[in-house]
Amino acid sequence: MPRIVSERNLTLAEVKELLEKEESKRSLSTLERYTLDYARRFSKIEDPVSARKAVEQLMAEMGLPEEIAVQLVNIAPSDPGEVRLILSPLNRIFTEDELRRVLEIIRQYLS
Repeated sequence: MPRIVSERNLTLAEVKELLEKEESKRSLSTLERYTLDYARRFSKIEDPVSARKAVEQLMAEMGLPEEIAVQLVNIAPSDPGEVRLILSPLNRIFTEDELRRVLEIIRQYLS
């Protein structure tokens, strides 16, 4: 049984890249194939490096925790209302300018 050595929040682009590398080495399990298919279909930012940069920028500029920044990158919301919903667990009120800035950051990395 494999054991967990470390844990990290990944964007869909990063998941896709990891599973594609594994697929080139071996046959993927059913769960891994479903996960890869999902990542291919729903990844909004295709390049894993760009996706990670977007996460880092959201964390640095907006002070967001990594798990929220990753979800924003994965979902790539298109309007401030969607951003507000994703940020709601933070129990902080964001201004309209802050919500628009989040959208700007994400848009600059979209494929």
